[in-house]
Amino acid sequence: MADTFLQTIFYTNSYPIFSENVTLAVAHLRCSTAMPLVLHNRASPSVPFSNLLSASPSWKQLWAYACVAFLIITGVIFVANLFLGSSGQQPGRYSSALHLTTRYSLDQMREFAFKNAITNSFRPSLYVRWNLSFNRILEDVENRFDMTNDDVIVFVHIQKTAGTSFERFLVKHLNISQPCDCNMGKKRCDCFRPGSDKDFWLFSRYSTGWACGLHADFTEMLVSGCVEHVMDKKEGKHKKRRYYYTTFLRDPVERFISEYSHVERGATWLNARHVCNGRPPTPEELPMCFNPDAGWEGVDLDEFLSCPFNLAFNRQTRMLADLTLINCYNRSSMDPATRDKIMLESAKSNLRNLAFYGIKERMNESQYLFEKIFDLKFTDSLANWNKSKSQHVVVSPAQLAVIKEKNKLDLELYKFASRLFEKRLRLVKDQNQESASYIFSETSQNFTDFTQNLTSLKPSEARKSNATRRVDALKSILNSQSTVP
Repeated sequence: MADTFLQTIFYTNSYPIFSENVTLAVAHLRCSTAMPLVLHNRASPSVPFSNLLSASPSWKQLWAYACVAFLIITGVIFVANLFLGSSGQQPGRYSSALHLTTRYSLDQMREFAFKNAITNSFRPSLYVRWNLSFNRILEDVENRFDMTNDDVIVFVHIQKTAGTSFERFLVKHLNISQPCDCNMGKKRCDCFRPGSDKDFWLFSRYSTGWACGLHADFTEMLVSGCVEHVMDKKEGKHKKRRYYYTTFLRDPVERFISEYSHVERGATWLNARHVCNGRPPTPEELPMCFNPDAGWEGVDLDEFLSCPFNLAFNRQTRMLADLTLINCYNRSSMDPATRDKIMLESAKSNLRNLAFYGIKERMNESQYLFEKIFDLKFTDSLANWNKSKSQHVVVSPAQLAVIKEKNKLDLELYKFASRLFEKRLRLVKDQNQESASYIFSETSQNFTDFTQNLTSLKPSEARKSNATRRVDALKSILNSQSTVP
């Protein structure tokens, strides 16, 4: 009977009712060898139990008595807990097994999850707090990049936009006091700040590696907070840093054909994570266009164009947009027209908030703009490294029309980027601070047209509040910049 009592207490306490479960388990194991001694003495007719109490007990008997007392007290506490319930329990502790009734219905839990998703899906403070935009750099000399301070250049690498050439230039051809240490045989370079051997000034493929994922996009790097987390981990401490986000763009048709050529030669980027709102897309949200075991090498252009889930379509827009505004890769949450408009406007706004972006078709001017913005000098001409391997691709007029249709968002973004690029060149050359307001006015007009078009789409009542939230989120982006030229 005593053994049964001990087993009951031991196995019951294996549930997380008390925080001292481990202590109870250890005590039970220690007492398991001493308990039979007491039971034997009580049951032995040759030694009366009263004599055991009056005689001088050995240390083993004392240990056995202590174990029995401990287990009895534990049993009393356990029984009291079962009957008294968990009303006095502290938050974060577990309730008794007899009181595991749900406090909320399933519908309420879903509502809580939905409200939590709304709260966390858009955090405008991440966009402007420590992310230095082009206009903020021009308006105040204190916002200029300082390699000796806590400033970090971050490069968002969009496939087939000359990103590889630019990143190599950053680690190998900058005229700085402490060049990046690029050892032979290593794919990465150590780009430490002057006088430091642990603090980095560059977050890119050839310095930190694909730390936020293979060809991580704006959502993965900035919105998720990945860059900040990686920098804290690499430097072993958390501190306030100023981030200068950069990227390169390319003519959408040329970029798409170049990506097709790259895939035809065997590239797949299978290891890309596409993390959004804390998780990668499900297979239903982002089906694959090819068998991952076989790859897509040798694919013809018509097949490449026929897959509706091909991430090459509008890649530049998608990689620069905040995808949490369109519920990530879940296409069932809103109609395609609304989704495309929100994604495009988000990409435009984020592009305008970058410290620098270059255009592959304008390499010399891109280099000039970078050097002026960051007050850095390259030791070579970036245009000399502007190479492409897609000239062999023959595209028919019909295929060209499909390419343009499939990349219409990128074409619109590229048109916007080209106009903004011209304005930035003029601002840098003239150092005319007042001209910066014109950039915002044009962007605001584009956004006003967008909101009017969005309203005319008349989404269903079930989606109207969701669409309104996303419009308000985008308004917040622009309004935050109206006070920061």
